[in-house]
Amino acid sequence: MIEAAVKHIRLSDHRNLAYAEYGDPNGKPLIYFHGGQESRLSAAFLDTVAREMGLRIIAPDRPGIGYSDPQANRNFADYALDMEELCNQLHLDSVYLLALSGGAPHLLACALRFPGRIKGASIVAGASPLNYKGSKKGMWFPLRMIHWAASLKNSRFIESIIRNDLKTLREKPEARLKQMQRHLPPADRELLLKHPHYGRDFLAASLEAYRQGIEGVVQEWQLYVGDWGFEPSQVSILISLWYGKQDRMAPQQRGFYYHSALRYSRLFLKEEGHFSLIRHYQAEILAELCE
Repeated sequence: MIEAAVKHIRLSDHRNLAYAEYGDPNGKPLIYFHGGQESRLSAAFLDTVAREMGLRIIAPDRPGIGYSDPQANRNFADYALDMEELCNQLHLDSVYLLALSGGAPHLLACALRFPGRIKGASIVAGASPLNYKGSKKGMWFPLRMIHWAASLKNSRFIESIIRNDLKTLREKPEARLKQMQRHLPPADRELLLKHPHYGRDFLAASLEAYRQGIEGVVQEWQLYVGDWGFEPSQVSILISLWYGKQDRMAPQQRGFYYHSALRYSRLFLKEEGHFSLIRHYQAEILAELCE
């Protein structure tokens, strides 16, 4: 994994927002929205292709994740305010946005908050609202259980699941990876067999999400299953959607949903899984985003 210095800005409410940068430091700015139970480190694999394409990737840790201070009772709109302030402090008049998995609703909130600043936006294997028919079709069963636990008023169930995940990540990372691989589709299993370091990088990005404990991760799961505070149909800019036909974590059904719900979208379906999609198509995804 590419090592990148942790950078910080101080937000107007005095919280610390941490981020890392990858790619070309003088390139076109792109804000990267990491997935759930991940961190800024998950953008590291894009460093080489971003340098080649002249892109400056700015990958923040969300509140309570990695080095970013927590924010009590936050919502997706709150994070859009953070990203607007990040752009202001870094003097970014225009940006590209790229979201993976659980980063999707955070990207959409930004598209609502500052559409005029966004030159392009892409969602890859993105999380969607769960309030439409068929929202969980094709989803991996353990993930359904996490969604159920996160939706309960009593948070001790989701906290127990996340606490156990952290314990396994710390004490038995290889067992955690093997457990995950058993449930992955062929495209993802093949990727991790050919490139074992991809799995180790994923575990490192996941473990970093827990730097401050489980609270930030638990909060994110509760956000995903709750009321997002907006409808995708309110987004006024073009969103490119990339989904894998083999994906059981963010099934292609979500791509169909977004393609129908968003005012302007382009949908790309590939014979890939949740992890292999961005690895195999990173150059194409970035080229399409910045065309």
